Amino acid sequence: MVRIRFRYVAPAIALLLAAIGGACSSEIAVNGSCAIDSDPALACGLAADGTFDASLGLVGYSCTGKARPDEQAMYNEGVPSGIMCADRGPVGSDGKQGYCCTTAATQCAYDPVSDCEQPTYGYQCYGANRPESVNTAIFCGQGVKEGDYINYCCSGKQQPDGCLQSDSVRCSPRLSGWSCTGQNHPRAEQLGANKSRADTYHLLCPVPVPAANPAYNNYCCYPAALVPIGGSCVEHRGVPGCASGRFGFACYGPDKPQENYLPMRCTEPGFPGRSAEGYPATLYCCDFT
Repeated sequence: MVRIRFRYVAPAIALLLAAIGGACSSEIAVNGSCAIDSDPALACGLAADGTFDASLGLVGYSCTGKARPDEQAMYNEGVPSGIMCADRGPVGSDGKQGYCCTTAATQCAYDPVSDCEQPTYGYQCYGANRPESVNTAIFCGQGVKEGDYINYCCSGKQQPDGCLQSDSVRCSPRLSGWSCTGQNHPRAEQLGANKSRADTYHLLCPVPVPAANPAYNNYCCYPAALVPIGGSCVEHRGVPGCASGRFGFACYGPDKPQENYLPMRCTEPGFPGRSAEGYPATLYCCDFT
């Protein structure tokens, strides 16, 4: 799938118009600006032992308006390039927003048009390295592949998981039980500290079954299923008409879920729709056998 990316042209045009006296100069002022900020409250470069480590390669910024330090990312021959920033919330008493950013460019670009839900924001990355490997202050969810890129939803604050593996959830021997609060959903990165496998291994979970406590939902998930090379089917728990306990999928290519995940059986034909990330796909409702 190809997404047309022309958002980095706009700032250049705005600056050009401002230089020749165009009406965009006031718009730039409204958007705000960023400056390096050494305020220790930002905790940039904070090591696990509570000391500051310059080798982590992070620097603090404070920004006015809607500006971000990483919004000038660009693509060089298809490879994203830009600094990566962890948001730190308000800094000082003047309403500025703080960030901890990498000092060197990464192979990731801030994505202002991502489908990430607040308070997370998007990055599009190239290569196998997760965002946390270059910015120790950031937390990101499971990567979603898009061609040669991997899209992430990230935040400077670790988001509550809301899910726990639970033996009290009765599942078949090949499925693992999970109990989640509200709309939270089991994710592969919850399986262990090495989150890099979450971009290759997908925890496949069905439409939830309400628990006895109405604040919880129960899942019986197929643990860590390896996505085969060329496979295009990903989990989609919002497939219309897919009942509790059944597995929903969105497939971007011509393959079907049972071709990617052998325990799945999809007896009903797929139908056109959109994936959970909002991309056109063929949707399926399947059963674990």
